[in-house]
Amino acid sequence: MTTQAHPGWDPGGLRRRPETAGRTRNPVDARNTAGHPDTAGHRQPDHRPVSQQPAGQPVHEQIAPANTGLDLLWTHDGLTRELMAMTRARRPHRFLPVSGPSLDSAAQRWLAARTHHEGVVPTGQLVDDPLVCGFEDRVDALRRMSDVLGGNDVYALSRTELSITVRLLRVGTHSDAHQARLYAVAAELARLAGWAMYDIGQYGTAQRCWLIALRAAHEANAPALGANILRCMAEQVTWYGQPADAVSLLHRAQAGARYLLSAIERAVIAADLAVAHSRAGSSEDAAAETELAYTLIDKVRPEDSPPYMYWARRKDVAFSAGEALLSSGSPEAAIPHFEAALDDLDELDEEVPRDRVEFLTRLGIANIRTGDADRAVALGHQAVSCATMIDSGMTRRDIARLCQELEQAGATAQTAGLVDHVRDALGPAGLSSPTLS
Repeated sequence: MTTQAHPGWDPGGLRRRPETAGRTRNPVDARNTAGHPDTAGHRQPDHRPVSQQPAGQPVHEQIAPANTGLDLLWTHDGLTRELMAMTRARRPHRFLPVSGPSLDSAAQRWLAARTHHEGVVPTGQLVDDPLVCGFEDRVDALRRMSDVLGGNDVYALSRTELSITVRLLRVGTHSDAHQARLYAVAAELARLAGWAMYDIGQYGTAQRCWLIALRAAHEANAPALGANILRCMAEQVTWYGQPADAVSLLHRAQAGARYLLSAIERAVIAADLAVAHSRAGSSEDAAAETELAYTLIDKVRPEDSPPYMYWARRKDVAFSAGEALLSSGSPEAAIPHFEAALDDLDELDEEVPRDRVEFLTRLGIANIRTGDADRAVALGHQAVSCATMIDSGMTRRDIARLCQELEQAGATAQTAGLVDHVRDALGPAGLSSPTLS
């Protein structure tokens, strides 16, 4: 993996006209990186749980916790009501993120629940196999579209598909098998909606979508699907301050679907556990999970992998291995893993801009911590070029973290040039981050 200059990029030109462009080369405001993971080791003893973070909303606006009405959600009518609420709202409702026992109780509820399908009086369209297959194919297409679309677009598409799915579940004439498959479709659409909210920085709303998705996956009698939803929830809390919660969620995922998980699913969960353990301060557990993840990824047979894991490859295990080492204070050891992840990404036929930006920026941070800020700046320019391909809050947050760390290491002309490149290519939002809400 080699670094290269951004084609056509003229930092001197920007420095000649900062006033005209309405920009200055002031250091990145620390407020712009609120909600970023700790860049000095990723462990902050005084970090408040996300449920206590300010939501950035007017005082008079009441925002409920993401687990509001959890008991009702686990009734049949409650699931239908929540699915319908997701489809009817013009804009997603805002929720506060939860953590600790409040978050773990949702996973425990999934583990303990028993599947029970309520009979539906057939009054509407016949739901046959070709129709269900059509929904499943569209969900698969939407998963892949999410690689290149921003969170707002993905949410809108998920909501549209979900509204039709929910209507067929309510009034369609279908067999038990087709009903279960439709619930699986609904679960995936709600998961994608949650992922979209995660992308744009609405973390509480993301949790709410995932809790609904988890409930629908249970109704579909699809434990592996539910485990993947818990994995998504764990990824979010790993990056935003609650690695111990992530460890618990991932262990719940393993317990709920242990004998049903494919090799790729087990590899990704192990890789995610490595990062969570590292950020929680358990470097030995992190090393063991990394070793397991590499072992499992070599056993993967693509034909055994479920459609929702289409994205997972060796690159993801390599990236997580590097992230675990970086988080534990071993940036030099992390660099080869990040470079391997980028090399694997280069071999793919399709472009995955979110992954590339994330891999480049984390490699950049590892280089900063080993004293090579110049290489980090070069990697940052590459990341900015990739970020222009997608309207993603995740990519902007990744780039903002890199810029913040560069300035903490000591402002230079090269760093100022990168900051100007970010503002020129991505606008002011390229150096800002939404609050944890």
